[in-house]
Amino acid sequence: MILHLIYKEWLKTRWFALIAALVGVASVLGIVIGVAGGVRADAPFYFYQLIVGKERFFDLFRFVPLFAAVMIGCSQFLPEVTDKRIKLSLHLPLNATAVVYCMVFYGFLLLLAIVAVCLLLFLGLGAIYLPGEVMVPALKTMSVWVLGGMTAYFWIAMMALEPVGRYRFGYFIIAYLLVSLILRRYPIGGVDTLLWIFAGVTLVSSFSVLFTAYRFNKGIL
Repeated sequence: MILHLIYKEWLKTRWFALIAALVGVASVLGIVIGVAGGVRADAPFYFYQLIVGKERFFDLFRFVPLFAAVMIGCSQFLPEVTDKRIKLSLHLPLNATAVVYCMVFYGFLLLLAIVAVCLLLFLGLGAIYLPGEVMVPALKTMSVWVLGGMTAYFWIAMMALEPVGRYRFGYFIIAYLLVSLILRRYPIGGVDTLLWIFAGVTLVSSFSVLFTAYRFNKGIL
C-alpha cells in the first residue's frame, strides 16, 4: 500500500522535480563558469576577494532550494486538496498519520535528492578551481539556504492541509518570516551556530504538519 502511495506521489511530482533539478544544475554551472572566468582573468586578485573579502560567489544558488520546495510542494499537495483527493488518501487502510508522513517524507527525500545533486556538483566542479578554505565555508552557507527550502516545503504542506482559511493565512505569514530569515545573505564563515538553530526550526516544522493533517482529517473548522 505504501509503495502504491509513493508511486502516486511520483506521478504527480516527477516533471516538476525535473524542472527544479535542471534549474539547480544550471545555477551551479553558472557559479562555476563565473569562478573559472575570475581565475583566468586575475587569479591573485580573485582569490583575495574570495578569501579576504569573503565575496559570496555562489549567490545564484540562494533561491534554488526554495524554488524546488515550491515546485514539489505545490505539485504534491494542491491537486490533493483542490480535488478533495486527500480525503481518500487519509481513509486508506493505513493510519492517517502514516499516510501523511509517507507523503511528506517522500517530498522531503525528493527535495533532498535535488539539492544533494546540486551541492555535489558544486563541490566536484568548484574544487577544480578553489581551495578548501573557500569551498567549506561556501558549502556551509549554502546548507543554510537548503534548510530554508526544507522549512518552506513543510509549511507548504501545512497550508495545503489546513481546512480554515484564516489559519492558512497565519501560517503563510509565519512561513514568510521564517524563510526570509533563513534565506538572508549571511557572511561566509559565520553560519556555524545558525546551521544548528535553523536545523531545529526545520525539524519542528516537519512535526507541525501532523497538527494540520489531523484537523483536515477530522474536518475541524
